[in-house]
Amino acid sequence: MKQKGILITVVAGLLFALSTYDLFGSKTLPVGLTVPAFIFGTIFLFAGPAISLLSNSEIIRKKIEKRALIISLLLIGAGAISFYAKLPGGRIEIILGVLILCFFYGTLVFKNKYEKWKIFARSKWDAFFLSMFDFLGIALLLLGMVFKIQHWPYADIMSITGVIVLGLGMISWNQKFKKEVIYRKETEDKLKSSLEQIELQHKELEEKQKEIIDSIRYAKRIQHSQLPTDSYISSVLQRLKK
Repeated sequence: MKQKGILITVVAGLLFALSTYDLFGSKTLPVGLTVPAFIFGTIFLFAGPAISLLSNSEIIRKKIEKRALIISLLLIGAGAISFYAKLPGGRIEIILGVLILCFFYGTLVFKNKYEKWKIFARSKWDAFFLSMFDFLGIALLLLGMVFKIQHWPYADIMSITGVIVLGLGMISWNQKFKKEVIYRKETEDKLKSSLEQIELQHKELEEKQKEIIDSIRYAKRIQHSQLPTDSYISSVLQRLKK
């Protein structure tokens, strides 16, 4: 996973550099090619380093996740202050903070959330897609806000799509795990009923075993009562010797 993350970061960096040079410089390539390259390059330039960290333990990932959250919020806060104070660099700080929040921090959160909920889901794919819903919804919503600040096109579409995806994700989480809770409760009840039957059968077996042992003991007492005693046998032997 670490090597994949590094490879993705390198390729994303090349895409970002080439598309940025063409968009703001030479403008020799079609916009339909350079704009998607710029978008994907930007996204995976931040997601790539996070992907390289996914193979680490959960404790390490959560530590990095917290630091990334703090850094991104500080950048967004500083950028907002600079923006409203009409200081240079405010918008760049906001964009950088949102990108870190969406794609570096968001990738780590996605991994941790998936690892947490896959234990409770019947299928790992359920946990994967539901976690992906949350990841995409929050990313689209935050990017839509940035596009709105920058007066870039499709800002409203991205924001609305983000809200819809988040809403669908919440409904899906609720329905899926509501069914999962019902399924687990039914399974637990069946298991409890099976255990009660096993316990009842065990008690019945113990009672039958006790009856058999009592019968054997009773038969043994009867047998002993009918057999001659040692003293009687000894006296008979003495008489026979005479």
